[in-house]
Amino acid sequence: MNVNEYAEKVLFSTNLDEKLRLSTETIEFDIQQASVSGDLIPGRPDSMLLDSVEKAARASLPSRSSLVDDKNRGTLLHFFANHELLAAELMALALLKFPNAPVEFRKGLFKTLQEEQKHTLWYLGRMKECGVTLGEFPVSRFFWDTVSTMETPFDYVSRLSLTFEQANLDYSRHFGAIMKEAGDPRTARIMEKIYRDEIEHVGYGLKWFRYWKDPEKSDWDAYRSCLSLPLSPSRAKGNGIDFNGEGRRDAGLSEAFVRNLTVYEKSKGRSPNVFYFNPDAEDSIASGGDFYQPDSKIESLINDLEILMIFLSRQDDVVLMRKPPSLEHLERLRSAGFQLPEIEKLDGNGNVASGTSLTNRKLSSFKPWSVAPDQPRRFGMYSEDELWNDDWRALFSKVNQAGVFGEWMGRSKICFSENEVEKVASESGNVLKRSIAAAGRGVRFCRSREETLKVSRDWLKAGDGLLVEPAHDRAFDFSVQFEIKEAKMVQVGLIRQLVGPTGRYSGSVSVPKFCKGLPEEISRFLMNEALPYFDVSSPMMRAVSERFMGMKYSGPVGIDSYLYKDSNGNLAFRPICEINPRYTMGRVAHEVRKAVAPGCAVRFQIEKVQPHRVEASSKVTLANGKISSGELCLNEISDSTKFAVIIKVDKDPGLL
Repeated sequence: MNVNEYAEKVLFSTNLDEKLRLSTETIEFDIQQASVSGDLIPGRPDSMLLDSVEKAARASLPSRSSLVDDKNRGTLLHFFANHELLAAELMALALLKFPNAPVEFRKGLFKTLQEEQKHTLWYLGRMKECGVTLGEFPVSRFFWDTVSTMETPFDYVSRLSLTFEQANLDYSRHFGAIMKEAGDPRTARIMEKIYRDEIEHVGYGLKWFRYWKDPEKSDWDAYRSCLSLPLSPSRAKGNGIDFNGEGRRDAGLSEAFVRNLTVYEKSKGRSPNVFYFNPDAEDSIASGGDFYQPDSKIESLINDLEILMIFLSRQDDVVLMRKPPSLEHLERLRSAGFQLPEIEKLDGNGNVASGTSLTNRKLSSFKPWSVAPDQPRRFGMYSEDELWNDDWRALFSKVNQAGVFGEWMGRSKICFSENEVEKVASESGNVLKRSIAAAGRGVRFCRSREETLKVSRDWLKAGDGLLVEPAHDRAFDFSVQFEIKEAKMVQVGLIRQLVGPTGRYSGSVSVPKFCKGLPEEISRFLMNEALPYFDVSSPMMRAVSERFMGMKYSGPVGIDSYLYKDSNGNLAFRPICEINPRYTMGRVAHEVRKAVAPGCAVRFQIEKVQPHRVEASSKVTLANGKISSGELCLNEISDSTKFAVIIKVDKDPGLL
């Protein structure tokens, strides 16, 4: 039999027995003209036609616990049988499309095709014993759609061998172990044999991938660059199951390839949100944004802390970075239980690099640290009105906040002149706040009236005014994190803030139960007096949401607040210290806790780099894949790094 005749039978027959029948005849591999062209659909019985599949109708994978039931095992095997059949059909298509490929390649492809037929037959036999027949559930055509358009044998090995068959190194081993655990050794043995065959199939594809790839590129770089959406290296990994590095090494993949694939992520379907770190947003807003450029101090801060956006994102999101972390650091984060997003490198000016897939890819929301007026010229893949609205400048103005929310901000005095400052400045000490300034650079604790007047004289030159506030004896600082989305304001979390005597932020603590473990007096005051203010239906929060949504703002909002001791030594409350229409360090602490074991608290702190301290902050203990104790430095430390981001996790918040 000629190999093309065999391939045509596998590809076009509508009889499943005929399609899967293994030939014992001698197969001839003489060179011929390609016998297929254009868009094709494989022949199928009426019960499993690919062109009739509706995505919404597809069954979901059975849960692990349900696989003790025969019917559920059969349902799982139905997924795998369809994939094996699709692989056989695609291999047949490759034989027909590329008759002039090297004979050795075609012979290896034919051998692999026959093994895929066997795999399908094994699954069908076991499915029948479980009471399930192929076609009983709708089948996916994703493999077919993404591989059948191959134009060269190199496309074939890149898409099928090194992507879908490589992913099966995870699936076959993972589910084989589950079947054994569920008391089904027969299915476990089938999947073990398929797993061993898949190692050889990936090895075969790798051999020819290296034969055809650009010799100047590494295997990883060549593989990553040859795939286009919806395919990416993420498809070469099992979804939500353990990564099988051992099987990949057995197939001949290099250690560098395996390590890079381990940490690589790209959305497998959902349009990704795009995250971007700009802690200097207020500086851009204050300057108008048109010609704003960060100074060297800000650039250093960005380089040290831009990794924080990774912890705000999800696995199938994109994080834009000027200096992406090294492979070693990404491995460190992944081994600590953090899910990693896709990382896209910005150009030297902090803009989206030319040629990036982001410019011609369907994207969801843009999620910067903060909206800012310089973003429309940086991120052209989004419409300008998504990135900046001139009305939003008022949301960042502390002077404007004091005017609108004065009822809840307390004794916060708005001043536009030295005379106004003189009238309200206290002899014992004041807190001055610029109207618009980057976090940490727009607040000054002044110990005397003279110092207050001196600092205000310089700050008033900006023309935006400033706030003069009393220096309270703070007893407990906290922030409340919100998200405005689709014209709705939702409370995200409550965070304990670590603030020094001068009001300088030093860290955040996120705990499972906000008031647990606090002194009784503070806990009772919070529960009875303070926290009700932050219910989204309270008068204060209705005023905040109406103000923000009235300006069509959506995104994160953090409200800083604190308890303090009044002149009589009694607890008092300042509901709004300031409102931050952006992400905050408190929000990062809250999101980091998603990688922390249930019942544990996390302390998030930014401190000046101390080498011995950082070395000590690299040991964590995991429980079920989440951090249960220890310390970890989240950012990568180099000779130029000035700040370290360190988390400490413990069951007892008091030990943090």
